[in-house]
Amino acid sequence: MTDVHDVAVIGAGPAGLSVAYELKRTGLDPLVLEKTPAVGDVWRNHYDGLRLNSGRVLSQLPGSPFPRSAGRWPSRDELVRILETFPERGGFTVQTGIDIGKIEYDPQRDIWVIASHDGAKFESRSVVIATGGARIPVIPEWEGMETFSGEIIHSSKFKNARTYAGQHVLVVGSGNSAAEIASRLVEHARTVTISIRTPPHILPKSVFGVPLVGIGVATHSLPVIWVDGLLQLLQRVFIGDLTPFGLPFPSSRVSQQFARTQVVPILYHPFVGDVRAGRIRIVGPIRKISGQSIHAFHSVEAQARDQAKEAVLSVDAIVAGTGFRTGIAELVQVPGIATPDDRPVILGDQEFSGAPRLYFIGQLNPLSGQLREIRLEATRIANKIGKQLAGRVRSRADESRTGSIRADQV
Repeated sequence: MTDVHDVAVIGAGPAGLSVAYELKRTGLDPLVLEKTPAVGDVWRNHYDGLRLNSGRVLSQLPGSPFPRSAGRWPSRDELVRILETFPERGGFTVQTGIDIGKIEYDPQRDIWVIASHDGAKFESRSVVIATGGARIPVIPEWEGMETFSGEIIHSSKFKNARTYAGQHVLVVGSGNSAAEIASRLVEHARTVTISIRTPPHILPKSVFGVPLVGIGVATHSLPVIWVDGLLQLLQRVFIGDLTPFGLPFPSSRVSQQFARTQVVPILYHPFVGDVRAGRIRIVGPIRKISGQSIHAFHSVEAQARDQAKEAVLSVDAIVAGTGFRTGIAELVQVPGIATPDDRPVILGDQEFSGAPRLYFIGQLNPLSGQLREIRLEATRIANKIGKQLAGRVRSRADESRTGSIRADQV
């Protein structure tokens, strides 16, 4: 017979580990399921040299401050050390190698049924989905891509720029990963070109020593139009006009662009220097691929102004920083739980009709910092589940005390 757990956490990245830590503090013993072989693997497999953009202080997770030795901008490896020690410090366990394929609510029994791809089943009274917004890598179906004889990889599989020494590399995308990968490739590749569909907002990583995330926290309660105005000012003062180099200012405000694409502004400053110096060439979106030749709009603006003009590139490899899908619509079998663009309609401790005690954490990457928001969301979700299951927690505590008394009497 399958045990019915009080709460199941799907995913053991920063979000899943944080909410499991907080659930344990409320007296619950979470079932934590992770698809990778070891805790911390997702971050462990990010590209070499990666550092957090949110700073040491504003990136700490529950009970997990970074040591001063991590520096101002902690590295990938520093975060991995935090993640892999989370279960021991939090007093919970993680079952790894469990790839969940379907989560369904059974209204007759008022429980959630969780099934893995290999046939394992779990049951729980409540569920926290901590799979994040970057669960399923997406590479567009470019015309003719089957004729390309070089390597096409998603940015999530990119490990080290030295692998591309002496090659002509095309990076596709306008997010932080694409920008940072392009700049890292400059040190080793023969040529680096970046294909961009929508001009990105580019902001300084810090302003007079204050991380941009800190500014995001400080301005969180201000009217959005005021914040957009401040960010536009910072972009013009600290980044400047990159139009002569192929990157015009975006036509939409930061908040509008984020709402539409869920892509945060580029904060990796070396990218700006590389663009200005011509070490990174800017072209528009890919039109088609023909063998080793990539046909793209000759500039970001050309797609709207002169569709006849194109740039033809001969490249050896393509790195696609083209985003992810959450996979929520297929994972959670609840009608209406996901938007048309595959994002959950509820966040944090919000609830959805017909899906009792189902929560999502770590789905957004706001200006105030994803890791900081995860820490706050974890506390709210754990407290809410703790209240919902308070009767069961008290019953177990009473049983434990009774057992102890009986043992003492023997």
